[in-house]
Amino acid sequence: MAVFILDFFHAAEHLKLLAQALWGEDPERSKTQWERWALKEQPNGLDTVLREARQALPRRGKRRGAALKQIAYFESNTDKMRYAEYLARGLFIGSGVVEAGCKTVIGRRLKQSGMFWGVSGAQNVLAIRCLLENRQFGLFWDQYRKPWLKAA
Repeated sequence: MAVFILDFFHAAEHLKLLAQALWGEDPERSKTQWERWALKEQPNGLDTVLREARQALPRRGKRRGAALKQIAYFESNTDKMRYAEYLARGLFIGSGVVEAGCKTVIGRRLKQSGMFWGVSGAQNVLAIRCLLENRQFGLFWDQYRKPWLKAA
């Protein structure tokens, strides 16, 4: 049921790199094009970006390679970049909210006074915490105990 969303601000950085690769000798055109390619307002914005980028590709040189690299990035992540749809559904398109939530929740649990965790210990504690918060610990425990009960 998870929806994989590529962080909008990371996509915008790649969009800027694409515009710079295509119109690097004309910084004003590059900036104008980057601003015009509004991925989050247009439902088919990425299709427009890819079509226009391919039409503007330099015939050869470093800028062509740089542009092709960015085009490949967008093509391989198209399914995670439907920002207009995500916003219409009330979903977050930036990772800041999730990152802050993780920092708060994990930090609150693992960084209390006197606590020292290794990676595996922290992962175990967080896995148990997730089971408890999702009210699935009983189901997990029943599955975990089955081999031990059969042996007894």
